[in-house]
Amino acid sequence: MRTLPIIFFGSSEFSIYVLKEFLKEDRPILVLTLKGKPKGRNLKIQPNPVFEFCLREKLNVIEFENWENFKTSLNLIKPLAGIIASFGKIIPLEIIDFFPRGILNVHPSLLPKYRGPNPIREPILNGEKETGATIFLIDKLVDHGPILKQEKIELLGNETYLELEEKLGKLGGKILREIIVYYLEGKLKAIEQDETQATYTKKISKEDGFLSFDENYEIWQRKIRALNPWPSTYIYLKTRMATNKEQMATNKILKIFKIEKLEEKNLPREILKKNVGEFFEIRNDLGLRLKDIFVILKEVQLEDRKKMSGREFLNGFRRLLNIN
Repeated sequence: MRTLPIIFFGSSEFSIYVLKEFLKEDRPILVLTLKGKPKGRNLKIQPNPVFEFCLREKLNVIEFENWENFKTSLNLIKPLAGIIASFGKIIPLEIIDFFPRGILNVHPSLLPKYRGPNPIREPILNGEKETGATIFLIDKLVDHGPILKQEKIELLGNETYLELEEKLGKLGGKILREIIVYYLEGKLKAIEQDETQATYTKKISKEDGFLSFDENYEIWQRKIRALNPWPSTYIYLKTRMATNKEQMATNKILKIFKIEKLEEKNLPREILKKNVGEFFEIRNDLGLRLKDIFVILKEVQLEDRKKMSGREFLNGFRRLLNIN
């Protein structure tokens, strides 16, 4: 395996998928990753997954402190090029200029479409028929630089975020492995992006995961596939909370991870009469009426409870659902 004069920037599971593919032939001289974040009830600092991966693979790795400190490493190592795959920070122009052959970015979309922070989720949300991975040279603008290579994949309409993240990470790593030596030797020409075709993604917030009963089944399915495990997709259940003087109405979040369509022709008349947003029981499963269709809730999680099947939730929380 060759060690190339390259620094790899990455901080996520996507970064690991790219790096695993790259390591089939080449190793970077150094990996730079962000520091771990506090997690769990005790908010204990958990190591970044990329950092742990590099330790297992015996790769040289350091955690990002600040750009001034990183300049010291650059002056010692004198890398020829850099590779970014979901690093989590914008790299300043003065750092880019340290690399004689520039910095390549492994981006999980068919640029110039889906620039920005959510190129994996938004094609799912928009019902795209294809997506892909692009290797391009970064400049001072976001996902703007010239393209070295990209490859398409077909979307079947059932991919989840985690599945597509893995697929695109592996694809990006494969493309990178195929072109890196040619690029370093100056044998690969970059092509400018067509700005007239550029589209941009937005940051995702918790509110984006809300499943409205004004939305149809297709929108629910896309959201459930694109927005789990984070920020998760959910509805509100109205509950009654007893106090010393009275009962107070409150909303509890019910996360929904998987739904399955029911054929109306097979449903009994009493279920067909259900209003939008009403729950029902059918063959021991938990059903729900949407705007345009009836569904079974296959996997759910009530606020402050563990994840469970819809059937388990029905058995344990029947009164909460107003099902006799």
